[in-house]
Amino acid sequence: MSEKVITKHQQDAVALGRNTVPVPECGIHATTIKGQSCKALDVPILGCTGVWLRVQKEAEAWIAPGGKLIEDNLARNRRINQAYAQLWKEDKRFQWAGLAAFASKQVGCGLLHAADNIKKSRAEVQETMQRVGSMSNTDAAAVSMTPSTIGAGSAYMYRQLALGNTLLFLDIYPLHRFYMLRGIKQLETCLESRQAIKDQIIWPVDSKKISFGVAHTEILESFRFIDVGRIADSVKKMALHEQVNILQMAIYNDLPMQAALRANQFSWATGFPTGVAAEIQLTLSSECRTLSSSQGIWFPKDKRAKLYDKDQRMKFVNQAADQFNILLNSSGKTVIEASIDDIASNGAAR
Repeated sequence: MSEKVITKHQQDAVALGRNTVPVPECGIHATTIKGQSCKALDVPILGCTGVWLRVQKEAEAWIAPGGKLIEDNLARNRRINQAYAQLWKEDKRFQWAGLAAFASKQVGCGLLHAADNIKKSRAEVQETMQRVGSMSNTDAAAVSMTPSTIGAGSAYMYRQLALGNTLLFLDIYPLHRFYMLRGIKQLETCLESRQAIKDQIIWPVDSKKISFGVAHTEILESFRFIDVGRIADSVKKMALHEQVNILQMAIYNDLPMQAALRANQFSWATGFPTGVAAEIQLTLSSECRTLSSSQGIWFPKDKRAKLYDKDQRMKFVNQAADQFNILLNSSGKTVIEASIDDIASNGAAR
């Protein structure tokens, strides 16, 4: 497979509304007009849907070679991480993509953690049952889940996050590529027509749950901010689209997902059972964990905190966006750029 996500296409130099094939090369077919037999020239004209299909297929070729999604969640996640990092390197205005490279990498860290949990023994089962009697009903209900059960919940949670990771890439990467190729005016003209290609693309979720290509207002607002140089504002607007329009609908409204997140949050906040909870953090580095206060952003370590609550999650995401922006405009920029270079080249969570 190619190691560069961004590709060139012959139609990229063609203006919207113009023919994509030279007229002398166009086909001719017989037809009838007003009862008269004649010949008609078949001239393919580039429209909005043609550009949308071109950028969507570029995304698919990266994570679904041959028209089938890469089955290994970790392998697919690495490709997504690389794509976001390469997109930011191509156009530094795409600060959301740079932040997304780190966030997507963190999903890979979670997948690694879930795989490790599955292998853990149930050594704390007996201790769990002994501790239940001294706790409140709410805490007892959470603690009564055995380590293996929490591990299974963690595995489910990260399979869902892998799904969200994939949907997000298939939704937002092509948006950036359309803007790169055609600019804000044509994005404004064409955004509504994106849904017209829904039957020609890969969208691994029921359309009743979340429809492909909806022209949410946050999308245009984000790219308009980019166009006038308000980069930090563009990141937060795209993050709102990402978290509310896509991820909330696709995975966070799922009741089993919410239960898994509650169990993980309780275990992380209380430290019990030990070794099964995933710490909810985002590291602005190519590594899964960091001791640097400037490169680590943590979700509240409170057993009542809810990652699936969009308002609580948006505070966490906006905090990460602010810190990323600060680092990119400080002496920490070199370290951040080196980490993104690392992700762009191999994509692996470390």
